[in-house]
Amino acid sequence: MSLRSSENGTSHGALLGELWEAAVRLRGSIEPADYKRYVLPIIFLRFLSLRYEARRAEIERLLDDRASDYYSEDLNQREQILEDPDEYRAAGAFIVPKAARWTSIVEEARRDDLKSHLDDILQSLEDHYPDKLRGLLPRIYAGSNLDVEDLRGLINTFSHDVFSHDHDGEDLIGRVYEYFIGEFANSEGKRGGEYFTPVSIVRTLVAMLEPREGIVLDPCCGAGGMFVQSDLFTQHSHQLSFIGQESKDFTYRLGRMNLFIHGLDGHIELANSYFDDRHADVKADFILANPPFNDGSKSKEGWGADKIPPTDERLTVNGQRLPLATRNANTMWILHFLHHLKDTGTAGFVMATGELANAEIARATVRQVLVESDLVDCIVSLSGQLFANTQIPCSLWFLSRNRGGLGGYRDRRGEVLFIDGRSMGALIPGSRKQKQLSSDEIEQISKLYRQFRYESPPSEQSGFVKVASLDEIRNEQCALAPGRYVGSAEVEEDEESLADVLPELRASILADIDRGRELDDQIRAALEGLVDG
Repeated sequence: MSLRSSENGTSHGALLGELWEAAVRLRGSIEPADYKRYVLPIIFLRFLSLRYEARRAEIERLLDDRASDYYSEDLNQREQILEDPDEYRAAGAFIVPKAARWTSIVEEARRDDLKSHLDDILQSLEDHYPDKLRGLLPRIYAGSNLDVEDLRGLINTFSHDVFSHDHDGEDLIGRVYEYFIGEFANSEGKRGGEYFTPVSIVRTLVAMLEPREGIVLDPCCGAGGMFVQSDLFTQHSHQLSFIGQESKDFTYRLGRMNLFIHGLDGHIELANSYFDDRHADVKADFILANPPFNDGSKSKEGWGADKIPPTDERLTVNGQRLPLATRNANTMWILHFLHHLKDTGTAGFVMATGELANAEIARATVRQVLVESDLVDCIVSLSGQLFANTQIPCSLWFLSRNRGGLGGYRDRRGEVLFIDGRSMGALIPGSRKQKQLSSDEIEQISKLYRQFRYESPPSEQSGFVKVASLDEIRNEQCALAPGRYVGSAEVEEDEESLADVLPELRASILADIDRGRELDDQIRAALEGLVDG
């Protein structure tokens, strides 16, 4: 296939499959887990060029349109406008140096020194935009074992027209990365431990939360998909400020690259939110997040609860200091989100389903305090198979400090909206294992939440939706599984998968055995003391 050739109509699923096949072909020269480090800079270059080319073509049309304010026959003036960085920034694009434009990359793809040439291109971009790209595009190709023919094959793959099509607002760079993480994890016989939130879940969170103006915070922002979708929701109004934090260096760089591609300004810090909160003083209007599911449950040491000082402000809710589960960080994330909300703010985030009704003391205590403090606004349960690399079902939580009706909202105190969406979702075309929510399903869910927040409690629909009182929730020991309230006949979703529960259960049993041995020793010592006496 020629480097310039493309296939009109190539499906999204087929493209991802082709990319995976390209990865398989590279396995002889580089480690599978490293493939993403070589492919993503190429995706970055491709999409950066696409945005530049689209904006330049738009400006040229305006310059030729006699009815446009841009119209001009003056060649010098036309050239000045075409090279004005502000004209590109206004449309979320950037002027790309000639060598970094995709047409130039394709033309130079037969160079013997292609790997060094790509490193030079990435360096030129960093030099051109030092404030935004410094340190994000290291020289990785020349010193790698990557075969130059395989590199040409990647350039060929990303020359397909499918990349220039409108994907209905999908964050394609995050989607491609998510796909590869899942495929590598599956091929290596491991469960994916790193997540990129599926676009249909992100769209659901954004459609329900409706971030229009103010600060959007994501303390585990990954590739920045929450920010991209929030910007799309506002139709690029530039009324939102994006603040994030990410603990993995490569993912941190990917997130900053993603914001740059989409023309977004954001402040993302590299650090672990548990122990080094780089935005400690930030209070957000909206929190959108997908923290790692059940972090620490598979580790002998847990997630690091012992490193959180007792005086940490995040652990106090309404004057009550809350305990932390040592082997599961879910509640730490919940408390972190709550701490960063303004008095009028709302958080929408993804949680593993087991957190809805887990009976472990620390986790149950946090859930009870959230309920009694009247902070729980809405809970949505979703099916499994929505993530590319795990079958775990998930839930969406919405916590709000604005339950009293400020800012045009309805007074919702004493009420919680429960939605059981486990029957929603269908397999993605071309996939045999991953589902997605349709646009109609997303609108159905978000419409119920809009009504709940602005107008009146939605009418109860058996098996699907109900507004429950705090007394009803207390009667269920503050469990938040929607199936308990909407009357679902299906198996309750408050059960965690065996793979998630087993490590935590094993550690708990071993700890009990150790405590039993200590008690035996104490009893023996006491008995011997009696005899000696």
